[in-house]
Amino acid sequence: MLSRDARFDGHFYTAVKTTGIYCRPVCKVRAPLARNCLFFASAARAEAAGFRPCLRCRPELAPAALLPWSTQDASQILAAQAVQLLGSAETLADAPLSVGALAQRLGVSERHLRRILTQHLGVTPSQYRQTRRLLLAKQLLCDTGLPIALVAQLSGFASQRRFNTAFASHYHLTPSACRRHGQAVSDTRLKLAYRPPYDEAAMLQFLHQRAVPGLELCTTTGEGGGEFARIVRMAEGDCSRLGWVRLQFEPSAHRVHVQLSDSLLQVLPAVLQQVRRALDLDADPLAIEPVLGRDFAHCAGWRVPGAWNGFELAVRAVLGQQVTVAAARTLTQRLVHAFGEPLATPWSELTHAFPAPATLLRASPDALGQLGIVRQRQQAIRALAQAVMHDGLDLESGLQVQTTIQALLDLPGIGEWTAQYIAMRALRWPDAFPAGDIVVQQRLGVRDGPQPARAAAAKAAAWQPWRSYAVIRLWHGGSP
Repeated sequence: MLSRDARFDGHFYTAVKTTGIYCRPVCKVRAPLARNCLFFASAARAEAAGFRPCLRCRPELAPAALLPWSTQDASQILAAQAVQLLGSAETLADAPLSVGALAQRLGVSERHLRRILTQHLGVTPSQYRQTRRLLLAKQLLCDTGLPIALVAQLSGFASQRRFNTAFASHYHLTPSACRRHGQAVSDTRLKLAYRPPYDEAAMLQFLHQRAVPGLELCTTTGEGGGEFARIVRMAEGDCSRLGWVRLQFEPSAHRVHVQLSDSLLQVLPAVLQQVRRALDLDADPLAIEPVLGRDFAHCAGWRVPGAWNGFELAVRAVLGQQVTVAAARTLTQRLVHAFGEPLATPWSELTHAFPAPATLLRASPDALGQLGIVRQRQQAIRALAQAVMHDGLDLESGLQVQTTIQALLDLPGIGEWTAQYIAMRALRWPDAFPAGDIVVQQRLGVRDGPQPARAAAAKAAAWQPWRSYAVIRLWHGGSP
């Protein structure tokens, strides 16, 4: 706390008994006396104890403190999946919270789920969600000029009156007063924090190498400088919204600046959630490095780039089968320009959205073939679109990862490498491992031996449950 170490941001909060306020470890206010401090593992626990968030360090900006990943502890796996659901933009918007529906989705009883959540979170599911809602509202009040009625709606409150009451009750501050303190701007620019070390230059380089002209634009200047912009499609019920997002790193403050088009304001919480997943902002180096640090000594800041849309990532994975990154980018560019919806943006280089599943399901084999997409990949793309639209395949951040992987493997043209790649980037599974990947096998020195995939998996067993992070390091020059 005294060193303001950003590595611990989001891991604990310090509450001061004399002021009734809780802060992030990075808060720059004068350190309180030790006898006046209480420590909480989450913002929800601090607020349940009656403390309110600091207006200076702003706990709403902290990276999420994910529960520890496990490959064996069933209760820990269930708790992590439940917390992921509780914190999702979709669940925050539900009113009232149905723990029964969450339990049904996770395949357990409501009573068991409540017991597990209270054990791991220290608060009830409703308390946890209410804290997330109010902190989201506080961020929107401080960082945007959105009307307070819209802030209430986006934060999941059924009415502005209920929002005003809850906000004032928890924070002893009206929404209008909070906005005056935050000096909100007229357009929509927000900040999201992450824990160091984070190799911003490496992330931008990864995005730059794969940026599809017309869909994405990435500029790099070294040392984490540069920006990334792209057109995104965000689900809204049975429909979708198109718009653009612009991201800029601020390495010295360990945060990302987010700007987005007005067309995405109605789905703003989902956009922020997607940015966190796409840039892997909630990763915890303190958990990952003890497992990987010995074998990858100079790669601590590498993160696993996520996906902006699960279906898009899956199609791009299919197009990237057994070809170079440049060739995959060319095929994707042709697909986007042939079938993507045009969209006006502030950049002349950004012109089209990625095609929707319905569009690619209707695409004729001849039209796809003219783009250079061979028949086997055409079948895989149509099968993915069919599964996403009509068969309930969910390719967003995954809960039942193994079930989803098996559903992918059941589709024509989807093999183990493609399924594991989708799990790593779209489902955000930290332990995905494409054992058949040629580069991985070469880096591990098993490519020319018998059964290289099995040998690669055996060597990687020591990296569980963080094998996705090991794969990224192997792809980009690291070797154990």
